[in-house]
Amino acid sequence: MIDSHCHLTDPYYEGGESIINDMPRDGLEAVVTVGYDLKTSEECVRLAETHDGVYAAVGLHPSEIKDERDVLRILPLLSRKKTVALGEIGLDYHWQDVPRDVQKRVFEAQLEAAYAYGAPVIVHSRDCDGDMLPVLKAWKSKLGGRLVMHCFSSSAEIAKEYVRAGYYVSFAGPVTFRNAKRGDAIRAVPDELLLAETDSPYLTPVPHRGERNMPAYVRYVIEKLAEERGSDFESIERITTENAKRLFGIK
Repeated sequence: MIDSHCHLTDPYYEGGESIINDMPRDGLEAVVTVGYDLKTSEECVRLAETHDGVYAAVGLHPSEIKDERDVLRILPLLSRKKTVALGEIGLDYHWQDVPRDVQKRVFEAQLEAAYAYGAPVIVHSRDCDGDMLPVLKAWKSKLGGRLVMHCFSSSAEIAKEYVRAGYYVSFAGPVTFRNAKRGDAIRAVPDELLLAETDSPYLTPVPHRGERNMPAYVRYVIEKLAEERGSDFESIERITTENAKRLFGIK
């Protein structure tokens, strides 16, 4: 299994060492640990470069924009050996701490950086479909499908729009929640564009809701994806693992 999106540098994990050491026992081949500001991006790179099976994504999350110049400071991290993506970046209109025009400007700047560096993109999108869709459609030709909609929570219709653009769609723990009603969206994504993640330590899936989320719990996301798609765990595990390797260039 591959957890295509987690946050091992979160203080909950106290450095992430125990989780990394347990990866073979937990059936995890690899994890992508994702930064959301300059500090966590630097920490993700350090963690990845000192551990097998750990890869880093670096970027400026829309809710964490304190200084727009941090985009420039993050760029050198894209050239590091174990950095596999720029993210997580995007738009978040749920929280109003950062003005929308600033979010849009920083998002576009980071998309430009991804294009310049040839880096895949991990996109955070919350309560912003009306603005997000036009932006990513406009970038379709430049990004060439090397983009994933992380922790997808919108409708099947929106999922189909991203699929038509050739983008990957990733699902996390909320698909396991009671009354999640994500089946149509899960089935709207073809095998070749499907990813699984935890977004740990957040969004813990059933049957561990109320506990700290762990990368190993991507197993429960995969189980739910298999159930909704009328498939089996082994097939979806293989598909999501192969897709993560292809998108992020993991050997």
